[in-house]
Amino acid sequence: MTNVLTRRGGALLERCRRWFSHYFAGAEPALCQMALAISALVAGVTLASTYWPQPWGYACLSAALLALLELGLWLARKLLKRLLGHGLGWLMALGILLAAVSDTVKRGAGEGWTWRVWVFSALVTAALWLLAGSWWSLLRRRVVAPVTVCAGVLSLGMTALLAAFLFTDGFDDHIIRRYLDLSSNREAREEALEPSLTDGPYEVLTLDYGPGEALEAGTVSLTRYMSRDTDSLTGSYVDAYWDYDLSRVPLRGRVWYPAEGESCPVLFIAHGNHEITTESYLGYAYLGEYLASHGYVVVSVDQNACNMLTGENDGRAVLLLEHIGLLLEYNEEQDSPLYGRLDSDSIAIAGHSRGGEMVATAYLFNGLDQYPENGSVDFDYHYSIKSLIAIAPTVDQYKPADHSVELEDVNYLLLHGAADRDVSNFQGMVQYEDISFTGRGDYLKSALYIAGANHGQFNSLWGAYDQSGPFSRLLNTEGLLSEADQQFIAQIFIKVFLDVTLRGNESCRDLLTDWDSCAGQLPDTVYVQCWESSRFSLLADFEEDADLSTASVEGVTLEAVGTSLWTEELMGFAGSDREDTHALRLRWRGGATYRLTMGEALDMTGASLAFDICDLDSDAVEAGDLSLVDGEVVLTDADGNTASARISDFATVYPILPVRTDKLDFLFDTCVYKKAMATVAIPAAAFAAEGEAFDLEAVAEIAFRFEEGGEIALDNIGLEPAREGMEENA
Repeated sequence: MTNVLTRRGGALLERCRRWFSHYFAGAEPALCQMALAISALVAGVTLASTYWPQPWGYACLSAALLALLELGLWLARKLLKRLLGHGLGWLMALGILLAAVSDTVKRGAGEGWTWRVWVFSALVTAALWLLAGSWWSLLRRRVVAPVTVCAGVLSLGMTALLAAFLFTDGFDDHIIRRYLDLSSNREAREEALEPSLTDGPYEVLTLDYGPGEALEAGTVSLTRYMSRDTDSLTGSYVDAYWDYDLSRVPLRGRVWYPAEGESCPVLFIAHGNHEITTESYLGYAYLGEYLASHGYVVVSVDQNACNMLTGENDGRAVLLLEHIGLLLEYNEEQDSPLYGRLDSDSIAIAGHSRGGEMVATAYLFNGLDQYPENGSVDFDYHYSIKSLIAIAPTVDQYKPADHSVELEDVNYLLLHGAADRDVSNFQGMVQYEDISFTGRGDYLKSALYIAGANHGQFNSLWGAYDQSGPFSRLLNTEGLLSEADQQFIAQIFIKVFLDVTLRGNESCRDLLTDWDSCAGQLPDTVYVQCWESSRFSLLADFEEDADLSTASVEGVTLEAVGTSLWTEELMGFAGSDREDTHALRLRWRGGATYRLTMGEALDMTGASLAFDICDLDSDAVEAGDLSLVDGEVVLTDADGNTASARISDFATVYPILPVRTDKLDFLFDTCVYKKAMATVAIPAAAFAAEGEAFDLEAVAEIAFRFEEGGEIALDNIGLEPAREGMEENA
């Protein structure tokens, strides 16, 4: 039987070989040239995107790589012919093509060697292979037969579909619109926010400082904080590109300021890692001009000397602090156009990407007297930095003395896009959680997760594609917010944050704590907002121990009823391999209650019950069962009287957000679920008493009641005192 099967298999293979030879023999030159040309183009564009992003760069590098591949294939064929008697050029060309296509697909999809990467790569390779072979047979060898004609037409159709797939913006699943249809936002408070919706009343002036600019500036040495690895290709390229080394990094930047402004609050902003051929610091003009028109001085700092390096974030922080010192010197010089323009007691610092991580490090360094990695390096900054702004930040790329950056009593604003393909996780929440308040002073931290926002559009020079080279062709940009909308969101939230934290203007504070009360004046998208003030009094944050029944406050006991899962676990905002924050996780079917029982009666007079909540029920979203997260919060006083309120009356809590950032997500109907906490604050006075009068001064129990089925995370349950009539803490 085995011999029979072997003979039949051999005969089948021989028939296939004869069939292929009859119709496609002699196509090897076309197959090889096509494979080499595509591979050289992919590799050339990849290299040029980093090292020479100009038309000549793409052309020269692709041509050079094509010549190298031609030579390599010729030598390999000669060697194999000597060893095996056959050059196997077509097989090697097929391998080169498959390798180029699959690597491009893998990197464009932003994942490992998954099944969908292999399937799509195989289909693309087969289509290109069939295109070259069939049309070579038709046009060169004149093999006009039904098989070759059908193969030619089929391959043309497949290639046309592939081109449309790769060279259009992609698809829109309209998930943002479907989520927005779930909510009916409260009326926007137009009177308060209206002045911030357009440019302000001030004429804006611009000046540059640095070598050869209107304001001359010197250099700073960063050799103690970072280095260029000249043994690597990238390090050698960076070293050759700049006409200076890290011992003399020029201080260079651009300033926007109001023409009539004096003693203005000042914002310093720093870009993140990008190609050094791009003057990234100029990409925040939209923000500088807007804020300057409202009376701020904005300084955008050039940090290109730190780009395309690794382990450099401490150097970025020192460079920013040196810029702050330089501008404050200009502020004191009577012959300087910036004389008296800056309020040195009202400084905020902002950063984008690695710069977003860096601002926390800069704030830490600002308060230190020595460099954490080497105490013999003295720091002497101590500027009056009051507020930090992180835009799509990384986290923990630099850890001072191997510690995460933990800060106290500073204002913090975090903005991040759910469609970010560079910093694809909500990493800034790790830093958000590492900012604590002592209760001395008035501070605020606020985080905003923005559906449809990507990484690059926060900088006008980075654009809609968060990857460069051929890999960007796999990105899906059709569902992104427009650059204008994304930048408008950044402008409004940053201005209001600066108004509150630098100027003490509270008129629009609600935007930072209750975005949906202003939804009518914001671009249409899904926002998830988390916040906490220094007045917050904690009951449970689930960080204390492994005992599910204990809370952060001694005497408070916790209990869950009707759940199929009750646990306290890491949220994994920055990825599953990083520590961030523990939260309560509940799953139930048919209804559940989670209860906090007070050891001593709790006085909630004049306060709000605040908590962070996040939907985790991806099964419901996959099934198309879209609904806002809701539930009833029930208070019980010492006499057993109850009062209740519904979550949906005070905040919009969307289902977990499915995000499709690459075109393969649409082709294979896959997505990544992005989770973000939303803070709900329910005023105590809004709880409706049931029956007898309810005593807010003696709350004995807080219960969360959920109906039907679902899965959520809860965190940071506590009291947020009302601001009206509150005295400033000492």
